[in-house]
Amino acid sequence: MSTRGLALALIMVVTGPTLLVSPVLAKYTVEEVKDGGTIRGVAKWKGAIPKIPPLTVFADMKFCGKTVPSPVLQIDKHKRVRFVLVYLEKIDHGKPPESLEVLHMGKTPNRPESTLCNFEEHVFPYEHKTVMGLINYEKIIHIPHAFAKKGGTLFDIALPSPNQMVKHHESRVHGVGLWFQCEVHVHMNGWLAGFNHPYFAMTDRKGKFEIDDVPAGKYTIVAWHEGYNIIKFDEQNRPHYDEPHIIKKEIEVKPGRTVGVHFLFPVRDVKVDWKIAGQ
Repeated sequence: MSTRGLALALIMVVTGPTLLVSPVLAKYTVEEVKDGGTIRGVAKWKGAIPKIPPLTVFADMKFCGKTVPSPVLQIDKHKRVRFVLVYLEKIDHGKPPESLEVLHMGKTPNRPESTLCNFEEHVFPYEHKTVMGLINYEKIIHIPHAFAKKGGTLFDIALPSPNQMVKHHESRVHGVGLWFQCEVHVHMNGWLAGFNHPYFAMTDRKGKFEIDDVPAGKYTIVAWHEGYNIIKFDEQNRPHYDEPHIIKKEIEVKPGRTVGVHFLFPVRDVKVDWKIAGQ
């Protein structure tokens, strides 16, 4: 593993019954970051790439098709992993958060990353003071419904009209691995992550991520990837997955410098059991 400015590294596997990881919540102060550093890296896969079963569609089949590809494990030919959430476990001061974060649903020609009958942001990190935008690009209704760690509703908003953004402020989003779903389409599911700071990023299609304007200092950086093996379907035929794969590393960010951090998944061997709802 190639690193730059990297200290002790450790791997942590979640073994409990819940997929929720609660980052340390401390008071965060927005202030100017002078001569901040950058954390940049890539998430890669080791070993054979599992074949993931498609998801059965039970609503709007004429529009969506009978099945859709599962988004839970996206790896390119170079074994670079998409949809890994990378974040600083604890930081108490730094740059301001984004003013708006948008959760997109459905396919549109204006967004190459958009996905037919699914969430574009399968994992959606969010700073809890940021305004959340919700938009559906399709002519079918989507109803995104997110849950708190104890199961209570965070938001449950119907989006019957295409291309109309609904803005929502949800300050109760805390923790990594909060479930969200479409109430109409049981194949549409994802993970919400709520932070009190803006130092997080998602890996792109090439497995790359970057976190900038980081105040100099020592930090614990975390890489979180959801479980990708279906362990059961509930009474609605909605899939439920195994535990997430989590890696933690200790790093030091120096003023004006770039730290290279690389993550290698999976953290445990998983045999994918081909379970298809309705089969």
